[in-house]
Formats: sequence, C-alpha cells, structure tokens
Amino acid sequence: MCTVSIDIDEAVIRDLRPELDTTAAIRSWVQELIDSRLQQLQLEDEETMDVEEVRTMVLETVRREYARP
Repeated sequence: MCTVSIDIDEAVIRDLRPELDTTAAIRSWVQELIDSRLQQLQLEDEETMDVEEVRTMVLETVRREYARP
C-alpha cells in the first residue's frame, strides 16, 4: 500500500455530490473510485492474450474451418 495526496476542488465536488460534505466523506469516495478502477485494470489484464495464444487460436481455427472432409 502507498499513500498519495491529491488536490481537489471541494466546491465542485460538493456542488456535484452534496453528500460529500466532509473531508472523510471525500476521502472514502475517492478510495472507492481508485479501488474500482484497479479492479477494472486487473480484469483487463487477465483478459489480454499474448501473441502466442492468439497465434495458436488462429491456426486452430483455420485448420478447423478449412479441413478437408
């Protein structure tokens, strides 16, 4: 874990999200946003195939589609 500091325009946030009326509420909201984005990045990374996986899939598909009966 690491700790970072960011500057946020509290007036803008409170205008958009009135329930974020304390520093603690803003901190919790930002943490939720970051956690959610990290989960998305992990899922995207898991869905990514390397070149050899793609190559193997393409070759198998071509062999299957063009196989002689």
